[in-house]
Amino acid sequence: MSPTCMRRAVAAAVCAMAAGTAGAQQAPATTTPPADQPVAQQADPAAGQAAPATAGQPAPETSGQSAPAQATGAGSATDTATVQGGPIATVEVTGIRRSIRSAEQIKRDATQVVDSINAEDIGKFPDRAAGDALQRIAGVQVGRDRGETSTVTIRGLPDVVTTLDGNDIFTGRGRRLSYQDLPVQSIAGLDVYKSATPNQPEGGIAGAVNIRLRAPFDAPGQVTTGYLEARRQEINGSDAARSRYSPGLGVLHSNRWKTGVGEMGVLLDLAYNKEHWGYPVQWVDRPDRIFSVSPDGTAVRLNDDQPVAPLNPGDRLGNLPHVGGIYNAGDRERFSAHGAFQWKINPKLEFTTQYLGMGYRARNEVDYILAIVGWAPRLNGVVLGDRGCDTPEGQICPILSANAPAAQFGPGAYEWDPYVATSAWGVKERTNTHNLNMSLRFRDGPWDVTSSLAYTHSKFINDTVIVDQQIPNATVNVYTYGADGHGGYNAVTTPTSATPLRDPNAFVLRGMVQNWEESLGKQTQWRTDATYKLGGGFIRAINAGLRLSSRSTGYHSGEVASDLRSAVRPSPVELFGPTFQSLVPGVDRLGGQYYVPSRDFLIDEADRVRVAYGMPAGRVPDDPSRMFEQRERTSTVYLSGRYQATLGGVEISGDAGVRAIHVKRKLEGTSRIGDVITPVDLSASENNYLPSISALVGWRDNLQSHLSAGKTLTRPDFLRLNPALSLIPPTVNAPGTGSAGNPQLAPTKSTNLDATLEYYFPNNGYAQIALFHRDIDGYLQNYTQDEIIDGQRYRVTRPQNSGKGTLKGYEFGTQKFFDFLPGFWSGFGAQYNFTWIDGDNETRLDPNSDVLTKTRLIDVAKKSHNLALLYEGHGLTGRLAATRRGDYVEQIAEPRFLQDRFVKASTYVDLSLSYEITPNISVQFDAINLTKEKYESYVGDPSRPRDIRYTPTTYGVGLRFKL
Repeated sequence: MSPTCMRRAVAAAVCAMAAGTAGAQQAPATTTPPADQPVAQQADPAAGQAAPATAGQPAPETSGQSAPAQATGAGSATDTATVQGGPIATVEVTGIRRSIRSAEQIKRDATQVVDSINAEDIGKFPDRAAGDALQRIAGVQVGRDRGETSTVTIRGLPDVVTTLDGNDIFTGRGRRLSYQDLPVQSIAGLDVYKSATPNQPEGGIAGAVNIRLRAPFDAPGQVTTGYLEARRQEINGSDAARSRYSPGLGVLHSNRWKTGVGEMGVLLDLAYNKEHWGYPVQWVDRPDRIFSVSPDGTAVRLNDDQPVAPLNPGDRLGNLPHVGGIYNAGDRERFSAHGAFQWKINPKLEFTTQYLGMGYRARNEVDYILAIVGWAPRLNGVVLGDRGCDTPEGQICPILSANAPAAQFGPGAYEWDPYVATSAWGVKERTNTHNLNMSLRFRDGPWDVTSSLAYTHSKFINDTVIVDQQIPNATVNVYTYGADGHGGYNAVTTPTSATPLRDPNAFVLRGMVQNWEESLGKQTQWRTDATYKLGGGFIRAINAGLRLSSRSTGYHSGEVASDLRSAVRPSPVELFGPTFQSLVPGVDRLGGQYYVPSRDFLIDEADRVRVAYGMPAGRVPDDPSRMFEQRERTSTVYLSGRYQATLGGVEISGDAGVRAIHVKRKLEGTSRIGDVITPVDLSASENNYLPSISALVGWRDNLQSHLSAGKTLTRPDFLRLNPALSLIPPTVNAPGTGSAGNPQLAPTKSTNLDATLEYYFPNNGYAQIALFHRDIDGYLQNYTQDEIIDGQRYRVTRPQNSGKGTLKGYEFGTQKFFDFLPGFWSGFGAQYNFTWIDGDNETRLDPNSDVLTKTRLIDVAKKSHNLALLYEGHGLTGRLAATRRGDYVEQIAEPRFLQDRFVKASTYVDLSLSYEITPNISVQFDAINLTKEKYESYVGDPSRPRDIRYTPTTYGVGLRFKL
């Protein structure tokens, strides 16, 4: 027998033994066994106990069900696919095929509903960002902000708990991880759990994402990999924006060896990337001011003390919102260090420790341009729309375009309507997150016990200086609904300049705001999970566990608004010199470039700016009314039983049990509603019981179902519990805005039902349909209302628990490599999934009323699609992926007309190509957002547009090596 045939035969024999008696399911080892150790000891699922995701770690939330996170070890070139009760096929696979097959096996073997993504090889994850990879999974949608994946939702719900090898992980004061900070080089795989089992940490009614880190026992021996890359971001929506190259690099080294005290392994990887980014936004403010519009196209603004009625016979009512934009840009750096140590002390005992450190540094600018045309006393050239006119206040049609001539509304030299200004935020921020975990696993006979201790420390710091500057005596010709359904400027002029926005001498200084914040999150968590195998019979194993957690979070901040003390407002250039002004690329539809205060000047010369405004040097003092401290202690115990039976020739196995949680919470802060300031000092405790039952039904060798029912809950984010009020002061003609939390928020609870039908093709691939239903109670929604604070009007947003809601729908998904085709064509494959969701919710439209109205669930798109075309062969690997998210409601009953704010459907297309020059060296090309897709929103009707946010297109080239 040839060596190759012998290896295949041994692999098949190992997998046959690993199939065990638990539903004839595969649970391959996640570690490569030492030569002197029987391979049968590496995976024993006879009682349903999972092989660990990384050796020495508890199996990631499968409640005793086998979850082969490394179903084919990264160092292996052999993939073994099994079917229940059927023959074992052994196929040589590499790269993307191997990652897809191992993820497929996780899905197939788990008791609960789970989908996974695995790395193609050590240090080679399929997307640069973890969030980008998650959107390939059925039912998972992502939000993009400033060119990055910033949020992840499962089946439309954002309440997703994130764990790192089974332990909580978070960033700053939040309960969730900022996926942008996660180094993908360190990731072995991501598992998305859409149903819960008793041993899964509570915290996500939508589901859970478990991150599996690399470990030294993933590879058979010494491995060194690394990458060098350069990325270039093309900024859409701003022709004047300049593209720059952004570097990235990383290296990973792993080794294992035998010693006199057992086998040991060490892994270390480091990564760094820097990015120059730009993110233009054009906005149309929500409806506010009302005009009486005459047939000749002239209009007069109605004041607040006037009835909402036409002033003259033949007049119609129209609404003109403010129009403006933001050029967001900056330089951000991310770096990480990940280390792991594994020690197989003896065949029964294994120790693992992992450290993950993530850092983020940024210098950003937020460059506003605004024209408060809605406050102009008179308009001419008005064009009224004939759609979207029905409002609670009567027939008020959107004004599609108008000319707002300059008008002085007071005796001061700077009291002009429309108010035309630019503003710059100089923002400097940084984050440091550290996670350390240690675990010890003991396996002997029927016992399998894992105990782990984890500590997380995450700190976020932000310093911001904001300076406004005004163009007095400006006339603005504006449109709110153009050919593509959005607004912009036709012209901004003054009596002395046709292009004042590009004249640094046309501006006078207005106010300054400076603020800072520091937030800190710390958590110590200990958990022990145990399985006792009972052998035959209906109950095959008992699973039990205990988890203790102590979490604290704190927030400190200060903010002061200042204005110049002189009655005469100086030119910014005269006061600070020419380096104070910066000509930014701007937004094309708003006229392109415009001058703003320089970001670097505001950051590096902050004290000089403070002195000019009569303020002392340094940060403003800590504001006790904005302070927030919270401590949360959680005790959790779970008990479940693993069962297995044959009914009418059908194999059924699963898990049933309950998770009991006791939480004690201490909250200190300050609440402000209007001018009423109230200290907050609350202590509370609560008990919750989360029962669940799941079943894996093997209808035939290649046809199975996952069935599950259970309760889940999500606790409010700490930021939403923070009662402190954060304000952005009003300008001369624009109201201020504010946001605050609500310390009275309760957890959101859900009762979940899931069912799937899965067909597995021969050799590789599957097709499935999944049904789901959620009964939700207390879903969190934001409410906005006007408050008078220190004599000024602010639009203040606060969260509240809503009433009861439902979410239901179905998913269809399939994936297959076309290896049945001849030659070159056998290298192609495809993945497709479709999700349809319907949801409603009882919403409190008036935050001061207990009346509930049935509305749509926010942020839930009815339809979403993912399609990926794959190729692997002849040294070439390619992935062309399209992700479409349907339209969804972003906010319910937005003032003034209480219309819902919608986000339009969007489709993002990404391309990844790599070519293997040698077995150890490959080059890679990436293109993100090839179709230049953008975010677009509107209020009530598309004729009332809100934002366009221009997601950039990013190109990258890289070199990967493996030694």
